[in-house]
Amino acid sequence: MANISGLDVKRQITKTCPRGEECKSMLSGFVRSCMSLSITGGGVLLQLDCQTDFVREYIMKAMHTVLGVTPEETKPMLVYGDCESLLSSLNITASGGGYEMTGIPQMTDDCESAYIRGVFLGCGSFSAHYSDGNDGQKGGGGYHLEFSVLSESFADELMNLLGSREVVVHKMERVDKYVVYAKDIENVSNCLALMRLGKLVVRLNDTAIALSIKRDVNRRMNCDMANMTRTTNAAVDVISAIRYISDTVGLDTLPPKLVEAADARVNSPDAPLVDIAYELGISKSGLKHRFDKIIEIANSKRDNKD
Repeated sequence: MANISGLDVKRQITKTCPRGEECKSMLSGFVRSCMSLSITGGGVLLQLDCQTDFVREYIMKAMHTVLGVTPEETKPMLVYGDCESLLSSLNITASGGGYEMTGIPQMTDDCESAYIRGVFLGCGSFSAHYSDGNDGQKGGGGYHLEFSVLSESFADELMNLLGSREVVVHKMERVDKYVVYAKDIENVSNCLALMRLGKLVVRLNDTAIALSIKRDVNRRMNCDMANMTRTTNAAVDVISAIRYISDTVGLDTLPPKLVEAADARVNSPDAPLVDIAYELGISKSGLKHRFDKIIEIANSKRDNKD
């Protein structure tokens, strides 16, 4: 089954067209998650690592449309001068000789959604792997959505923001970064829905449902095959016992009810117990008891012969 990648999520995000304060919130989330500063002879420059061309084009267009700024460099990073004015417009303020990376501002629902989309564009990753067990892997689905940030305080505030929107996430430290992540389909879907990525949510859930149905069908087929095998093996054992008794002492030495059961099985070697029992007018368990008795008698005679 098709897998969904982080690039799929980012491409879907770049198809949205936020405006005004919503677009500023998206840019604020993006800049907070991937900014770095460098000091040159011309002052402090803001560097944004966009990682992919389509994200770079999307951010560059949004910066120009909403803030009216143009990058001094575009590759490999977007580089902007007039750093203080630009960051201030995104609610990222100077503090202690640097810039405050925490303190997520109060926003409307639409702006919060845009803000989280921006954070994901800057530092998010996602994977959804599906397997029905036919590719050599254990059947099931694996889901992982994460935000990898530099500041623990930023990670904590992002966790609180997501938690307030009923997205349960966890935090771990990885080398020099802090990772906020979800690994179950419910919270992964909730996070994608919070980012207003409805098409991906539908695709994710539809695929998960289809996979679940396919696994159920496979389990039932395997169960049916196992039952058929057991039924066949049991019938073979009974017929073998009947033939042994017939060849040694004769079936007429058996009680009439066992002779009746033996004749029915020999005449219908492939029939399930329930059909033979119905034909004889007895219960399935009653028929099984007769067959077990026939096998017991045959085994007893084999033992005595030995």
